[in-house]
Amino acid sequence: MTGGHPHRETLARTARSTGTTGTAGSTRGTGATRGTGGPGSTEGAEGAGTAAAAAAKGRPFVAAALVSAACWFALGIESLVSPPPQSYRDALVQVPWVLFGAVLAGVQRAQSHRTGRFAAAALAVTLAGTAAATVGTVGVLLGHGAVAVVAFPVGPLLFSTGLVAFGVATARARVLPAWVGALIALSQFAVMALGLALSVWAPVSQTGSYTGGMWHGVTMLCVALALRGNAARR
Repeated sequence: MTGGHPHRETLARTARSTGTTGTAGSTRGTGATRGTGGPGSTEGAEGAGTAAAAAAKGRPFVAAALVSAACWFALGIESLVSPPPQSYRDALVQVPWVLFGAVLAGVQRAQSHRTGRFAAAALAVTLAGTAAATVGTVGVLLGHGAVAVVAFPVGPLLFSTGLVAFGVATARARVLPAWVGALIALSQFAVMALGLALSVWAPVSQTGSYTGGMWHGVTMLCVALALRGNAARR
């Protein structure tokens, strides 16, 4: 006999047991709380990081499209205000012309997982036309008249053919809205139609005048908005 009261000793043992259990339960509860957001938070962070990376990669193409659009509008308006064809416009137009091709490459980059060889081949033909027209125009400006046929009609013919095919492929891919693909496909024809419509104020010319080019500006502006929206959805 220790002299302690049996009832008091039982209460003491019960209290010690309850305290230990409560501490363990609290510890387990804390651990569960810490672990609740682990995998989900990691996946969410990875998803946000992927979306941010996709947006960052697409941003240069959006900027290129906006610059191209601004240049097409500026050249078109200037050609309309000052109608006689000018050779300096043939030099300046190379900026939006080359950017147009670069933007199409950005479109293909965004939709490559939904397109096959047809879109890649169409883009290659379009860029070949862009390059041919640029080389031919620069050659003519430098006094090499022999390459004039490359500037026109070879370059524009390749460009127009490839552009129609690429626009169809873009509309079918549905990564960008289908109407954007249609706009790309018909852009060169709309340029010619606009040039003819404005010929009352500025006569149509193979070189030196780019009133119809304002429609390419419309196309580039719409493509820029579509690319930006596609990056935001990702």
